[in-house]
Amino acid sequence: MKELNCDYLIVGAGAAGCVVSNRLSQTPNNSVICIEAGGKDNNFYIKIPAGFSKTVYNDKINWPYYTKETDNTANRKIKFPRGKVVGGSSSINGHLYVRGQADDYDGWAQKGCLGWSWSDVLPYFMKAETRPEGNKSFRGNQGPLHISDLTSPHPLANLFIETAHSIGIKKNTDYNSGDQEGSFLYQTMIKNSMRWSASDAYLKPILSKKNFKLLIKTYLHKIIFKNKKIESVIIKQGLNFKKILINKELILCAGAINTPQILQNNGIGNQLKLKELGIKCIENIPEVGQNLKDHYAIRIAMRTKNVSTFNTESKGLSLFKEIFNYYFFKKGLLTNPVSTAGVFAKTKKELSSPDIQMLFAPASFENENAGTSGLEKLDGITCGITQLRPSSRGYVEIKSNNIYEPPIINPKYLDNDFDKETLINGVKLVRKIYSSKPLSDFCEEETIPGKQISADDQIIDYARKFGSTVYHPIGTCRMGNDPNSVVDLDLKVRGIKNLRVIDSSIMPEMVSGNTYAATNMIAEKGSDLILNSFN
Repeated sequence: MKELNCDYLIVGAGAAGCVVSNRLSQTPNNSVICIEAGGKDNNFYIKIPAGFSKTVYNDKINWPYYTKETDNTANRKIKFPRGKVVGGSSSINGHLYVRGQADDYDGWAQKGCLGWSWSDVLPYFMKAETRPEGNKSFRGNQGPLHISDLTSPHPLANLFIETAHSIGIKKNTDYNSGDQEGSFLYQTMIKNSMRWSASDAYLKPILSKKNFKLLIKTYLHKIIFKNKKIESVIIKQGLNFKKILINKELILCAGAINTPQILQNNGIGNQLKLKELGIKCIENIPEVGQNLKDHYAIRIAMRTKNVSTFNTESKGLSLFKEIFNYYFFKKGLLTNPVSTAGVFAKTKKELSSPDIQMLFAPASFENENAGTSGLEKLDGITCGITQLRPSSRGYVEIKSNNIYEPPIINPKYLDNDFDKETLINGVKLVRKIYSSKPLSDFCEEETIPGKQISADDQIIDYARKFGSTVYHPIGTCRMGNDPNSVVDLDLKVRGIKNLRVIDSSIMPEMVSGNTYAATNMIAEKGSDLILNSFN
């Protein structure tokens, strides 16, 4: 068996792994290897902002996972894709850049995660980004991530914002300031009208470095321990196996699904369950794979009148015009992400901060699951609604000692009355916007779910039958200062001498909105923690 050697081995070239690879390789004396199960990010649709529908469910560039059937999802298996390609989910996601609320991170600190408050993490958000027009007190202008505004927002997106304002929802000039509440056009990870993924920002600039090596289509097969220290790992490339000796640390950046799967398959988890599967327990940490949270969304669609939407603008001669505009002028429909306008709002006046997120698109779809269906022939609009901080907690558990078998994924959506009530109130607020001027002048009738779905129990029944993930799993390797947490405040796995987790799985609680920005921040801060520990 061939052998390789490195100081740091990073598992996963995704949203976090690309960052950690870049930052650790900046020190010339560090030898860094990053392994990625997927291939190159050269799929045609990855770069086009409007290509989301062609990437997120493409089995060639994602792990085609499904959730476990539960009563709360009408016994459906819900598609649960995760990026399996260089750049990870940042190469297949909807481009939206959302940091969350200052209260999210202050809440982490109040739970014992000292060093992770808003004031602690803000410098890492700023370090990561280039946003020259932003306020210098909370926006960066020299980082690898290019955070842009929409170049060609649809008129209906601005109309949605104006209508939200008319019913008392303020306009927010920068929802990433820490004060999230209001209506806005989404900020995006798009540069020169093309996707700007973690791979573009962090990985591609270091591929020629002598102290860095990227291995694609490479799986972590087995971790080899000696006295609770990782000595080496076995990797699998096609039918071939290689050993990689690790001088300093193994860093798992495989995400909220694959990271706990890797730990469990290698003997780190609940010792009773591992024993049942014939896996030797290296370290008993029952919370590995627990505390899974995700954003669950439903959609409300309207048939429109007196205005064109993406439905007709993406067909026939209009589509050829849009392709021409994109390739020659970098503008038009194809420059738009999955959602263009949004709202963070309170569903109750007594709340101190927003509890729902709206994702508006000037398009309507053939059925309730917008992500898995094509556009309707007739013009329409859609607004997704999701609860920002769900109480429901699920789990990720392996089924066997075969590391290549997909794990059980059960987010336990709608597992309590609080989550159900928040979603009901969110639907009512979206409908209030739809029925208010000036947007109501262009709305003909509600097509999904339809005005006949009006009682609270009917709305929840609709949510059970047609709700879906917003692709934001977190928490399965919870960070904390208590002995039950999976990783400590330096992101070290408890009981193992040279193993860290740096990805969305370490979040102790859900952040308010899309999770890419927070994951990127965790990777920036985690890289510093590693570099400082070896200085």
